[in-house]
Amino acid sequence: MSDQGIIVGCDQRQEWLLPWWWAHYSVHNSFPVAFADFGMSEKALSWCKERGKCLTLPSAKILYENEIPASEKDSWENRYGKGIWLSRSAWFKKPFSLLLSPFSIGIWIDLDCQVNGILDPLFNSLISGAEIGLVREPHFVQDYNRKNGFLLPEEINYNSGVIVFRQNANILHQWIEEAISNNGEYPGDQQALSRAIYKHRPVLIELPSIFNWLKFLGPQPEALIFHHSGGGKLELLKQLHPSVIPLIERLKSEDP
Repeated sequence: MSDQGIIVGCDQRQEWLLPWWWAHYSVHNSFPVAFADFGMSEKALSWCKERGKCLTLPSAKILYENEIPASEKDSWENRYGKGIWLSRSAWFKKPFSLLLSPFSIGIWIDLDCQVNGILDPLFNSLISGAEIGLVREPHFVQDYNRKNGFLLPEEINYNSGVIVFRQNANILHQWIEEAISNNGEYPGDQQALSRAIYKHRPVLIELPSIFNWLKFLGPQPEALIFHHSGGGKLELLKQLHPSVIPLIERLKSEDP
């Protein structure tokens, strides 16, 4: 078992991000990486095995589009877009990935996160016996989610794109339990984790926003990790693979 390491997860829809993520990560860091298989192609799995360990996950039962009440379904699509139904199966594999971590202290990093420096400050952030550390969503996101019923009155929405955690921490088990038992209540893994934190109150470190800086907040030269979430991922796709731009524009024009 290694003391410290990185966990990332990938399915076939995200394989195009792997070389980009690795290029930014490896220029600054040499911590071991475990790649969680969310449904990758054999080619991508082979690529990952050349660079680290691959994690095989248990199957996770999630509710599909036709199993979600119509009112909830419409609310989720309005908030997260209709692509949510393609993404949920990957999102809910995340907590299982963290539970399988071979590292005593691990950092989960989404593949659309650009690592800009050495990650030692993140590994060193779990002080005073904390189980988990992560960045809370910006105030306007909290307010929107609370106003629209995605958050309980005193609940805090944390961004699960970057998570530092202790191996086999109680909150990981509680996150999985929440994601399985109440799957129909949550659009994605992030909401299930925020609810598990609200219910069980683990010893938690709130990380500064530069450890998971969201692209839509604008430039931030001090960001250790720059998160190309939401539309930022589409812009990244256009930048890395400009040949897809005509297809994207055509699909936009055909969207009713």
